[in-house]
Amino acid sequence: MKTKIIISSIILLVCGCTAIQKTTDSYQNEFVVMFYNLENMFDIIDSPDTNDSDFTPTGAKNWTHNRYETKKKRIWQVIASVNEKRFPDIIGVCEIENHSVMQDIINTTPLGALGYSCYYHETLDRRGIDVAVMYRSETFQIIDTTFIHIYFPTDPTYNSRDIVYIKGIAKEFGDTLHVFVNHWPSRYSGRIASEELRMTAAQTLRHCTDSISAINPLAKIVCIGDFNDTPLDRSVNEGLNSLTTFDTIQPNRLYHLAHYMQTVKKMWTYNYQGIYDILDQIFVSGGLMLNSGLCCTKDDAQTVYRDFIIEDNGQGPKPKRTYIGMKYNDGFSDHLPVMLTLHEPVQHK
Repeated sequence: MKTKIIISSIILLVCGCTAIQKTTDSYQNEFVVMFYNLENMFDIIDSPDTNDSDFTPTGAKNWTHNRYETKKKRIWQVIASVNEKRFPDIIGVCEIENHSVMQDIINTTPLGALGYSCYYHETLDRRGIDVAVMYRSETFQIIDTTFIHIYFPTDPTYNSRDIVYIKGIAKEFGDTLHVFVNHWPSRYSGRIASEELRMTAAQTLRHCTDSISAINPLAKIVCIGDFNDTPLDRSVNEGLNSLTTFDTIQPNRLYHLAHYMQTVKKMWTYNYQGIYDILDQIFVSGGLMLNSGLCCTKDDAQTVYRDFIIEDNGQGPKPKRTYIGMKYNDGFSDHLPVMLTLHEPVQHK
């Protein structure tokens, strides 16, 4: 009852800021998985192990305590707006500096009162930004967790973010869910020059999902993250060997929901110089699309497009980011979040 009161109060607060757009059909029971690139969520402490010198009070970006506190509130505001019925049960995030920042986001916002916990560890990423997961222990019971290191044969010295894996039970459904959260190597050195790095990340992820499906072809798997490639690129198609048609569902294959989101529903998460793309993507196993137990359809994957996180500086609508170059922009992130609503089987009339 206490949780329901908190949820009702917060939804009223968010509704006062912006209208929440209904994005999916209404089901009696739902389970919401969200992913959000937090865009350089550093604390204000200069760490010798992290490339964070710009993000300090005396650094180039004048990253002060007040700006850090504001950023946490911005993150909370977005999370609170995702679904009108419930808060996300699982939230994958990337570009987070350390465990302390992750805990700080939870403990100094209403996320703590809502019972969120986090799963995080330090990786060898060159920029010092990592991937983490928040989850509600009230609705999701963790069974297993691990971090999957990506080894790059073409450049053994290259370090990127690990893939986060969590396995647990969606309590309201009694179903086991496997979730992989990703942040693949960037395009900083150029899309073509860095393509093989993302192909390696794709093959690593595919090996993991294939291993699960080999044991249980009906396994329910969700892969989310910032893949730093679009739904039309090799890594997410050839590398993951994902399918983009949904006429006949094969339980042991991955289905590329972000491809459908972009090509059919014209959704996007990122605007670079007026070019719209989906870098933040969602894949699910066929076992989640068979209309049995915890399941989804191709229309249950969405971008979280809210007016209050959008701005237009002459190149069309884009996410309102925290900085534009070195100028503080008092925003949220340069990416839109994505979400997947899982639910009970669709009742056909």
